[in-house]
Amino acid sequence: MSTTIIGRLVADPDIKFTNAGNAVVNFSVAVNRKRGEEEYVSYFDCSAWGTLAQGIADSLHKGDRVIVNGTLNQDRYEKDGKTISKTVINAEAVGPELRFATAQVSSLPFGSKKKEETPEEAF
Repeated sequence: MSTTIIGRLVADPDIKFTNAGNAVVNFSVAVNRKRGEEEYVSYFDCSAWGTLAQGIADSLHKGDRVIVNGTLNQDRYEKDGKTISKTVINAEAVGPELRFATAQVSSLPFGSKKKEETPEEAF
């Protein structure tokens, strides 16, 4: 299922590299919405791979307004003997939200794109 969110980065993106040298970045986005006089905040965990991960880590910082488009994934893992489940957006496109900011775009050199690794191939 594809979804798009617009919000602010909660913290600087956290980039790591797999044993094969492929980049993965994790980041959270806070989305504010208003109903009547009340304001609500929802937090979304996101991840991205490969050159997109590197571009996010190099370009975006805590507090930046961003647009994230990707697919919803439900991650499950064990912690302290309990199964934890959370929904994560696997980002396919991320960029600055330009209603309140400007951006200067620079392209990667031709041929610099590495093989995009999927989460299943990661570690």
